[in-house]
Amino acid sequence: MNKHAPANDVALHKILCTDPQRYIELMSQRIDNDPNDSSAYSRRHDGWMHLGARANALADIGRAIELRPHAVTYLKRGNLLAELGRHREALDDYAKAEAMASDWDDLWGPLFQAHSHAWLGNEKEALAACRRLADDHWTPGLSGAPGGNKQEVTDEIRRILAEVRGK
Repeated sequence: MNKHAPANDVALHKILCTDPQRYIELMSQRIDNDPNDSSAYSRRHDGWMHLGARANALADIGRAIELRPHAVTYLKRGNLLAELGRHREALDDYAKAEAMASDWDDLWGPLFQAHSHAWLGNEKEALAACRRLADDHWTPGLSGAPGGNKQEVTDEIRRILAEVRGK
């Protein structure tokens, strides 16, 4: 099986969306066949996330990073850590991802950084990350980060900062 064929990726994505348990089984078979397949661990993480099994997802994405550090896997783990409220650790992973990715801004990196900085009360860093968003930025709200255009995201980051200051 050519695990990198586009048609195979589309078929796997369909399985992930419709039957995440089956998807996990398929990725587990890949891992059984090659325990050093970082992509299989990263993909199985996606299956666990669909099922809400955050601990399993965290273990798998950590293993993927151990095997082959990559900007996208650091980003995935950072997003999961942020969802778990572990924003300092998320920012560490975002920094590693940013250092590796020439297209960091295209990966919505500044959005995720702004969100975690806001929850930590780091106003200067949060607003600086918002300024890095493209003028035509728009996102539906990914991994718990605010959605909307650049101004809407910035307004939500300011609201989070005010909430954190009020605690």
